[in-house]
Amino acid sequence: RTSGKKTPGGEEGGGDEALDAAVADDKSADYYHSRGYAHRKRGDFAAAVQDYTVAVRKDSSHFKAYFNRGFSFDKLGDYDSAVEDYTQAIKLDGTSAFAYYNRGISYDRKGDFQKAIDNFTKAAELEPRKADFYHNRGFSHRKLGKYRQAADDYTLALDLNPRHFKAYYNRAFARDKLGDYEGAVSDYSQAISLDGRNANAHHNRGSSLEKLNRNEEALADFARAIELDPHNASSYNSRGLVYDKLGSLEKACEDFSRALAIEPDNAVYCHNRGYCYRNLGEFAKAITDYSKAIEANPWNAAAFNNRGFAHRKLGKYDKAVSDYARSLELEPNNTKTLNNRAYSHAKLSHFEAAIQDYSRVLAVDPANSHAFHNRGISYDKIGKYQDAVADFTSAIALDATNANLLFNRGSALDSLGQFDAAISDYTRALELDTLVSSTGGKDHVRSP
Repeated sequence: RTSGKKTPGGEEGGGDEALDAAVADDKSADYYHSRGYAHRKRGDFAAAVQDYTVAVRKDSSHFKAYFNRGFSFDKLGDYDSAVEDYTQAIKLDGTSAFAYYNRGISYDRKGDFQKAIDNFTKAAELEPRKADFYHNRGFSHRKLGKYRQAADDYTLALDLNPRHFKAYYNRAFARDKLGDYEGAVSDYSQAISLDGRNANAHHNRGSSLEKLNRNEEALADFARAIELDPHNASSYNSRGLVYDKLGSLEKACEDFSRALAIEPDNAVYCHNRGYCYRNLGEFAKAITDYSKAIEANPWNAAAFNNRGFAHRKLGKYDKAVSDYARSLELEPNNTKTLNNRAYSHAKLSHFEAAIQDYSRVLAVDPANSHAFHNRGISYDKIGKYQDAVADFTSAIALDATNANLLFNRGSALDSLGQFDAAISDYTRALELDTLVSSTGGKDHVRSP
């Protein structure tokens, strides 16, 4: 059976002979409404729509037929038709709180959240003791990013029904978004007390606990979530992030691998395992994972940046420069990436390119002593000793106890023939660090 497409006002388009025959028979609108309701109870919503349509053709004032056809259209995913039917029902009975409530649900499902809120508000005005009216209004506020209003609505729902699992669960989510992690943990705990087998509640409480640095408790919640739903890749990933945070890198990699076994093309999980391999010093494996992450999401600046880091650690500076360049196309003013590309340029003896990158860093962050120091080294490498001295001096003003800076400025002054000034810098450097004289000459300091 097919429902056909309704025209405004609830009437059905023509051309359905069976429908026309049903409308012409001697059975009442109530008969077809009752049969439609039986179809609806069995989950055959298309058949229900057909019978409700006959009912409203026979009796255009049949409130329940419009209401229940709206419900059936909603279940079929035809939210526009559902809204039309609920609107017709409201025209017939403007005091029906549930007609407004259900129309609000259909508006929410079609993405018109403000209209959903307006309808839930009207429903609550008509019947102010219905917890679900406030809960669903809160859910629409949440979808608009209005987490404070959402939390307030969930509280109203809980005032009316203190055992409302979804209200606790969703208020916890809103509180987490508002930075109230303690409140979120408390609400998730209440939700879990009502339904201890809800994997999502354990997972989300774990996430809030992790934000409070209650990491062992977070691990326990993620473990319980995995026990309840072992096919949820997100829980393995989240537990892996906590293990990584605690320095248990092997366990973290195991969890990221489990997540990827479930969702092998997930760019986030690939990136996270790549970062874990990077921290374990397994740079080739890290590059493989970052490459998969980039393939899945070629707009991920962090993945290019981190793959560049891994290439750099393997001495593949040309590939590092290429990855940093792509990352900078996506995030042009990322000073860390600019510093890293500049370092890689310098290792390739591309000192002019390095100077350009360090200059871009300083344009964004003029107090970056690291960039002054390394730009000074690049100037020194191409024989621009005055510029080198100026940069080392600027860096020293920001980091006066750095022995390397004083040693490098002394070397540049030495190259300029300013021997007394050079000796003064060497002496001060030795006072700060008696080992500085064994560094073997100038080299770029690695970025953090």
